[in-house]
Amino acid sequence: MDSPGHSAQYCSYTFMEYTTKILCIITLDKRFTEKKSTILEKACFIKGLGFLIEKGMKIIEVVTDAHVQISSLMKKNYPDIKHSFGTKNLGKKIIIKAGQEKKNKGLLDWTKDAVNHYWYTAQTCTTKEDFVGMWIGVLHHVVNVHSWILPYSSSNKCEHGPLTSAREKGWLEKDSPAHVSLRSIVLDKRLLNNIPYYLNCRSTAELENFQNLILMYASKRHSYTPPAYRCRNLLAALDHNGHIDREVMTNKDGSIRYQRVFQKKSSRWSVTTCKEPKQYSYVPEMMRKIILKRLDDAIGMNQKMVLEQDDPRRVSSHLAPIPPPPTQQIVHEQRSRFRTSVDMDKTIDYWVE
Repeated sequence: MDSPGHSAQYCSYTFMEYTTKILCIITLDKRFTEKKSTILEKACFIKGLGFLIEKGMKIIEVVTDAHVQISSLMKKNYPDIKHSFGTKNLGKKIIIKAGQEKKNKGLLDWTKDAVNHYWYTAQTCTTKEDFVGMWIGVLHHVVNVHSWILPYSSSNKCEHGPLTSAREKGWLEKDSPAHVSLRSIVLDKRLLNNIPYYLNCRSTAELENFQNLILMYASKRHSYTPPAYRCRNLLAALDHNGHIDREVMTNKDGSIRYQRVFQKKSSRWSVTTCKEPKQYSYVPEMMRKIILKRLDDAIGMNQKMVLEQDDPRRVSSHLAPIPPPPTQQIVHEQRSRFRTSVDMDKTIDYWVE
């Protein structure tokens, strides 16, 4: 359950074997982090990575988003594991925000090109110096300058072929507000310092797709008990793993079938491949096991519910940062008085709990 602000009750943290199956999904209530939702993500990461290591898994590289707490943790506690950042939201974070400002008219048209250039740079370069040299080249390209000089990099020109005169997209003007905004983004000190994390050219796009799948099972606008929330996340993981190998649909002529999707943030149309419908072949086996477990239960459903050892309600029965006062005290403090039209002299007390 998540309302605006730092008020999330749960955190779901997923460990995926790169772009394939879900290995582990951790759900944590903020009552385990002193009711501070801002440190939930780090706590889940520690618990999940520790679980995989305890199972004997040899982990060579961990790919996450650019989370400061996790970056510090990896440096300090796991120096032998390569830590990389995914570039999943590069367009949204780097270009679109600036392009939506009126003074930067024309910059939004270069969003896709800048993102593609960043990906190409990450795939091509193996050192920070070469990465910086090629990445900065986008500042020259957008103003129709295709060669430059950088003393610390071997990259000094664009690597595209000859440009044709038939262009629908105009060049930016050098030192214009749009070009200055792009320069501040490309030369952002934090971005440049994080370049070593991007040299392996990783993406967390598949994991982001799974996060959307979780919302089908556990909506952010509904509050679940801890066991129900954990089970719903596990059902989402089963759904993902059970359908990851679906075949791509084809048309009658054998060509791949696509569907159009409009991206609101970038104001662009894109296409995605259509896959075969989900079959949920694992559900009958799940139902069989559930029924057998129920039949083997000697106590029955009338037994008194006992909270599990890791249930956050053992820590605290409420999420508020302060203990609740007696109910009658709250009733007394929230008393409201209204007069009815039938008897203006008679006061009726409405007690609100």
